[in-house]
Amino acid sequence: WWRRVAPSCALARTSLGALGASGWHSMGNVIQPLWADCPALTRTLCAGYPAMSLVAKLGGSFGAGAWCLNMLFSNSVENVLKLHIWSLGLAMFYSDMLGSGMAFIVGLFAVYMMMTMLPTREREFGSTALLLWMMAINTMLNIAFVGTMFLFSLFYQNNIMKYLQYRSQTNLGLWPLVLAILTIRMLGDPNGSSNFFGVVTIPNKWYPLVLGGIWCLLSQSIRWELVAALAVGYAYPYYRLERYLPSPLTGGKIERSLSCCRAGRCNLLGASWVPANSTPGYGTEAADRRYAGLSDFGRTSGQTLTASARGPSG
Repeated sequence: WWRRVAPSCALARTSLGALGASGWHSMGNVIQPLWADCPALTRTLCAGYPAMSLVAKLGGSFGAGAWCLNMLFSNSVENVLKLHIWSLGLAMFYSDMLGSGMAFIVGLFAVYMMMTMLPTREREFGSTALLLWMMAINTMLNIAFVGTMFLFSLFYQNNIMKYLQYRSQTNLGLWPLVLAILTIRMLGDPNGSSNFFGVVTIPNKWYPLVLGGIWCLLSQSIRWELVAALAVGYAYPYYRLERYLPSPLTGGKIERSLSCCRAGRCNLLGASWVPANSTPGYGTEAADRRYAGLSDFGRTSGQTLTASARGPSG
């Protein structure tokens, strides 16, 4: 198993070592205030993403471990047709961040984007409700992704290689979910504009498409998981999908039913879990919400999303 894990460890060591002392100092100046601002759920997702990649590498080295990973996270057409529907929501927790240089860069970018976008929303809606919301959005985009792969497999039934390729294609990790959340956030202020890496200012309604297009160019292929994420993100405000998603009231009910969580009052990685009953939306059912929905990731006009030390004010 060490022969399989060692290359990934060497990749991480090489990638991180290339930053140098000055690079680490500059990164620390950016990451430290972001990390200090993160509540428990955001910290757990950010720290757990690279940790899960190491667990996947170790577990995948053994037959039983590989079988468990496939059962839990693989959302291919083959597995979904076997009714492994839990994988549609759980696939976001799988990470292959140490699998390649590109995967490592994508993983770092996804973690950074979560640290800038999620803390404000976690405080506003509670940790449990936000986790349920993220899993629901991830399920939606995975349904769109798996449906697309299924249609492609039907189209290529006479081409066995293409047929098997689309039947086994999976969507794993947090990056598609991050892109969907970014899209929802941008559409909260569709007439505004945001700075793209300090290079050019792009209207908010086109920003996610530009980012997804650049990622496809870097990958030299159409990333259908990103297409699914964009489709869900752009459909979210127009079809009022928040009506069907968990509310803080739902999160509060779950917290009260789990005695191990002390009604949501617990700490993880040095930060507090935000209990649902301390949020503005607590006590309001999804169909009767009068507070800002999670689609209100807006008011981003004029901001540089990829360089701000904090997410936008809610």
